[in-house]
Amino acid sequence: MVTTSAALRVFVLGATGGTGRALVDQALARGHRVTAFVRSPDKLGALRDCVTVRQGDPRSADELVAALPRHDAVVSALGPPGTGRTTILGDSARALVSAMQSVGVQRLLVVSAGMLFADAGVLGAILQRTFLRNVAKDSLEMEHVIVASGVAWTIVRPPRLTSGALTGSYNVADARLPPGRGSISRADVARFMLDELAERAHVHRIVGMAGAKRSA
Repeated sequence: MVTTSAALRVFVLGATGGTGRALVDQALARGHRVTAFVRSPDKLGALRDCVTVRQGDPRSADELVAALPRHDAVVSALGPPGTGRTTILGDSARALVSAMQSVGVQRLLVVSAGMLFADAGVLGAILQRTFLRNVAKDSLEMEHVIVASGVAWTIVRPPRLTSGALTGSYNVADARLPPGRGSISRADVARFMLDELAERAHVHRIVGMAGAKRSA
């Protein structure tokens, strides 16, 4: 197990998804204490034995207020349930920000979507207008709520997520997509977020990510 000298109490939203599971696994490996706030604890599987589980709805400020005290940071990998109309990201952001302000938790890291950058190219623009228009709208609403909140936020916008291995090889840039591949593993996104939790190099920044191009 890899431990850190600054073990934290980390509150994770979206822990049953691919990125959320990577966050939980890596946070535990670093020696952090993890609370998984989930609607369906059974979906955690074996992780239930390694974390503190709090069942609740991320859209409920009251339920979040009851679970959040004494945590050092919130890390959210919430995603929409599909490509249909949804407000879950925006609604959850409003509830979360209200709860964080109520209990005094300040640090927040959130996964969003790389297609929201203006430099995401033609494909990004097409996705926002067509197949992923509902996801894009809800993601933007989530970001607007967080940016206006006053908490110490970092928003991470990766490109297409894969289930690939942790490589530790990726590029990041503030306010734009960096050069690199148009996909990145969820494990690498989790690593960057946990590094940022420790280093605080991108507070109040929207960070683009890209997988590093392989050498020829």
